[in-house]
Amino acid sequence: MIDSLGSPSARDVIAFAADEATRGVAREAVALAGIADYEVQEGGLAAALDYLSKGPAPATLVVDVSDCDDVIDCLDRLADACEPHTRVIAIGAVNDIELYRKLLEMGLTDYLVKPVSLQALANGLRRAREVESVPSQSPSTSLRKIALLGAKGGVGATSLALSLGAALADRHKRSTVLLDLDLRFGAMAMSLDLEPSRGLREILSTPERIDTLLIESAVTPAADRLRLLSAEEPLDAEFSLPAEGISALLKWLEGHSDIVLMDVPRHFDAIARAAIEAADIICIVTDLSLVGMRDSKRMLALAQAAGGETVMVANRVGGVAGEVPQAEFERGIGAAFDHVIPNDSKAAADAADRGKSLLEVSANKGFTEALNGLAARLAGGSSDVAGTLAPQSWLKRILG
Repeated sequence: MIDSLGSPSARDVIAFAADEATRGVAREAVALAGIADYEVQEGGLAAALDYLSKGPAPATLVVDVSDCDDVIDCLDRLADACEPHTRVIAIGAVNDIELYRKLLEMGLTDYLVKPVSLQALANGLRRAREVESVPSQSPSTSLRKIALLGAKGGVGATSLALSLGAALADRHKRSTVLLDLDLRFGAMAMSLDLEPSRGLREILSTPERIDTLLIESAVTPAADRLRLLSAEEPLDAEFSLPAEGISALLKWLEGHSDIVLMDVPRHFDAIARAAIEAADIICIVTDLSLVGMRDSKRMLALAQAAGGETVMVANRVGGVAGEVPQAEFERGIGAAFDHVIPNDSKAAADAADRGKSLLEVSANKGFTEALNGLAARLAGGSSDVAGTLAPQSWLKRILG
């Protein structure tokens, strides 16, 4: 019999790869995922089966199945040799969405196609560890849906969303999903030095097929309690996303996360409009420019028609030449600002260079206080939460 995971010789991660390039990526990925107890060995399925027959099973097994003629048959054999606690990440040569779905249905944590991306493998290892380690508690009962809209380009709406997400997850202990709805030009993943998620377009375009497997595969861990859903679709790709896609996704997130923070692009397609209409809070972000004043007024009318609570945010105040005075701006849009956030150009540059949120790098007290004030408003309820809002289902584990 194979020893249990409690055996002193059981590894956290063991990876088998047939080629040196993949083995090199595996070594870097375990380091990136913060895993110290691991082995990387040469070989594929046969080597993995031989290892499992002689020693304790690891918590996570990474196995190269690129030499298998029938991947499903090979992994069936592997499943017979693995213990129930072992999470499996397979690496193969076949790039096929139906195969991917079947493998996840079999219980695989992930299936990656060669050449393997360092970030993708590291994310898979993180997901495997989270599923093993998070204790079971009651899931959240409601999802707070927040839409962020930039009145114009360059007002810092995406940077603000990232910082708010970090504050909600860390300071307020809210299980938070960042949802980047600009599937071609979204910058959330790049800003966090992460690869875009896989599967978001499929989730939104085929709402009738949404299931736990799709959501698990599309979520990218960003930090404790903070997860990202994003995409980077080819510029020449033609696709139309139905409004039902966002409704179905939000329904799935309900009960499995506390907050979804939607970065809504300014090209108002069906998905963007559906996100605004579904939002509990619509946060309009602008600078104090004339163009910002014009478009803030238009967006306010749109938000008020949607019926959600509207929050007006003046961002990067003091950072735009020829700013409209705040009082004049407010008269122009017919509303007062709820939150005013001063410019911190140094933090913006540092955050971009380091793949961090503004709150993580800013030393400007006025800036951080203003941002934390906005985060507290968006968090809702009591922010004094003892401990992590831990999940019950495996989906909650994935979403933080």
